[in-house]
Amino acid sequence: MTDTHIKISFSGPGYITKAVHTLAEGGQKIVTSRRHRKGRGPLIVTPEGVTAIPAKHKYPWLHFWVPTRLTWWVAVLFIIGSGIFSVGGFAISFPAHTFKVLTTGITVDWVFFIGSLFFTAAAYCQLLEAINSGDSDGLYADEERIHAFQWLAWQPKRIGYMASLAQLIGAVMFNFNTGNALIGELDWVQQNLLIWTPNIIGCICFLIASRLAFMEACHDYWGWQPGKIEWWITTLNLLGSTGFMVSALYSLGVPPGDSSATFSWLSAVFTFQGGVCFFIASYLLLPEMFSE
Repeated sequence: MTDTHIKISFSGPGYITKAVHTLAEGGQKIVTSRRHRKGRGPLIVTPEGVTAIPAKHKYPWLHFWVPTRLTWWVAVLFIIGSGIFSVGGFAISFPAHTFKVLTTGITVDWVFFIGSLFFTAAAYCQLLEAINSGDSDGLYADEERIHAFQWLAWQPKRIGYMASLAQLIGAVMFNFNTGNALIGELDWVQQNLLIWTPNIIGCICFLIASRLAFMEACHDYWGWQPGKIEWWITTLNLLGSTGFMVSALYSLGVPPGDSSATFSWLSAVFTFQGGVCFFIASYLLLPEMFSE
């Protein structure tokens, strides 16, 4: 089937997330923004109604080493960052089941700070992926095609770009949050200003990013599509962002004498829950690259 089309229809929840090319031969070429951004190519539907998709790899779940692709770096860096956050959250939540070296305050603070650096690196790689996805499949007909690799750009009409930008801003806020936590002898006002404030801003940004990514995957504001790997990825990211937000709300500092050990424990538990959700979603980015 050739790529000659007679019309193109666009759809999406406020953003263009899908373009359907009606081909001259009677079939369709379906382009989605997430597949396009991840380098997976369009879906070709034949006149017989059968989706003809070339199988790149027979067992996509068993492929882990593709360092030549930016998407691979996004996945690996997010896996490391979320794994570190999960370890830190577990260490605070269940100190009796953790190596003693991880139960001291300063050590756990460094664990979270290092994890935040991996989150930021992954988020920037994800933004680069969105910036340089180009438009070879006619998804963004009103934009100029990108020929040279770009390190920075402004593409507010692309939902994948806006999701990636929001996540990068959130990751940078976590850098400030976890970095300031290394400062000793802060009173409760200073803790709320230097630690809690960037934490809550980062969590809001992560929620926005996860929400946009979910909309991009579903091509609607909400959707139930458990048969699609990208639905699981974005749903788990949304659950992870929600866990981080609940953790931030429980971690709000209060004046001395009114602090609650229960709130501190719940904050750590939801950090652990959020980290685990992000960890699983980050792993799923790897088979997503090869799944058709």
